[in-house]
Amino acid sequence: MLNNEIVNYIKSELVKGEGKQQITDSLIKAGWQNNDVQEAFNSLSAPASPIATSPQSTSEIVTEKNYPITKLWIFKAPIIIIVISIVALLFGYYFPYLLIALPIYLIANPLIRANFHYSTEEKFFDVRQGVFSKKQRHLPYGVIQNVLVKQDWFDRIFGLASFSVENASQGGGKGFFGGSKSFRLGGTYQQQGESVGSSGNKVNIPGLKKKDAEAIKLVLLQKMKENPIEDSQSGL
Repeated sequence: MLNNEIVNYIKSELVKGEGKQQITDSLIKAGWQNNDVQEAFNSLSAPASPIATSPQSTSEIVTEKNYPITKLWIFKAPIIIIVISIVALLFGYYFPYLLIALPIYLIANPLIRANFHYSTEEKFFDVRQGVFSKKQRHLPYGVIQNVLVKQDWFDRIFGLASFSVENASQGGGKGFFGGSKSFRLGGTYQQQGESVGSSGNKVNIPGLKKKDAEAIKLVLLQKMKENPIEDSQSGL
């Protein structure tokens, strides 16, 4: 007989990004019979692969609590700075400004991560950010043009990815220092050309686990289908 308790547990674990084998092992260790577990899986129409682990219903709100920016992201820029500095020293070069930037990143990154929030609301993709100056944006799903999952060399090594959204509006933004390397604690923050949050016509969420970035992409694509553009909608 189908056990709803097992079914509900499986659904909650799929949302978190767990695979079928991991969920099965956990249930068996908890005392459930393998036949009951397999019956529960068979009752679910959604596949249990890690990439297809978006919520069963798009009415369920996804936030940074479901798919957070990893703590490893905090150390991404410092690690890159250290590697570049070591390589430069081997060739007889010295870049003191890199070492000056190192503690700044170590202080700024945790603050930015702690104050960045996003959620997939019914009609809007909401983003809240900023340490000193708070910024909030409600992006209608209908105006979203591109949904991307990107990886640089660091991300590929550590299994991370950046999730980005581009909409039809135009705009841009620079931090206090300008260019691609900037610190903006009051709004968008960028490190090594990698923005965090809303800037211009883009929203970027770096430092995600690869499977989490893919899961958010699936959610946004479905939301875009369910919420076509309306004349009254605005991304501002």
